[in-house]
Amino acid sequence: MNWFKPFEDDLAAAFSACEARLSEFPAPLNQIGLSYLRKFDVFEQDSSKNYICYLLPFWMKERTALPAEIYRDLSTANIIGMLYYFIQDDIMDSPHDGQSSIDPKHHLALANLLYYEFLTSYQPYFPANSEFWYYFKHYTHEWSEGVIHENREDYFKHDRTMVAKKAAPVKLGSTAALLLSDQADLISRTNDVMNHVLLTLQMMDDWTDWKQDLADGSYNCLLSLIKSERGQPQDAVLTISEVQEAIFINNMLKPYAEIAAVTHAHLLSVDIEAPHLISFHQTMVDELQNEANHIENSKKTLSFGGLNYHLSILNKNNRFYICSMVFFKSKK
Repeated sequence: MNWFKPFEDDLAAAFSACEARLSEFPAPLNQIGLSYLRKFDVFEQDSSKNYICYLLPFWMKERTALPAEIYRDLSTANIIGMLYYFIQDDIMDSPHDGQSSIDPKHHLALANLLYYEFLTSYQPYFPANSEFWYYFKHYTHEWSEGVIHENREDYFKHDRTMVAKKAAPVKLGSTAALLLSDQADLISRTNDVMNHVLLTLQMMDDWTDWKQDLADGSYNCLLSLIKSERGQPQDAVLTISEVQEAIFINNMLKPYAEIAAVTHAHLLSVDIEAPHLISFHQTMVDELQNEANHIENSKKTLSFGGLNYHLSILNKNNRFYICSMVFFKSKK
């Protein structure tokens, strides 16, 4: 992953800085915060990887050419901001029947500490009258709109670029770098690219999480597309069998992946120097298309009959064993 490997050392420094700052929180919020950080630490096994949040400041290096410590500071700020917004999501999504694992008192207190660290991360670079704070407010408003209106407006059906609003604060990583390099004129164009990348990122998440979102009643881009293709309104409730039929029989992932591919074509037409960001988006498009192709190929295999299907699975799972048997037979 050329959009990740070159920045591993810088990223390790950013996560170490986050760990040091969270360690200073009063107990028990320091341990809760550190535990929360580990859930998203890119270097922890089985953690959730929010690559764009961590790496966006570093991906701006070609365009902005700032001192190395600035990118690390901006990445640290983005990580802390990510934790703050994820806690907000967890609190909003937690059930109100007393069965949630979320402790509102602890999580709200932790969120306030994180928000303070988030704000103060930028203060050394941007005085009170800086244009940066206009963008900070604007992205916060976008996040609020995205959270409140996505179910009602059905963004994926009516205006897909609006899907990116829930992740709008991530754009602070690129906006800050452009302002510090005196390239504010590029912010609008960069935000257009970012909105499209964040759309595909949400599509990836929604493909991964569709079962959980279906169970929770959460908005989901893939489920929105399935409802649209079935001629159902946004407030219709799909069953798991209906979704499975749409995905595995009708292969709704194929047009879903095509939307991401069209988005990538748009990104390639925008005049902006952000090769790592574009490469990251290409990785997501490839993954969606590979999944769609896998479903299509599985259907074709099944059409040849159950025996051929099971033989293909056997061959895939036991390729080394079969090759070894051929080798030993040839020795006899």
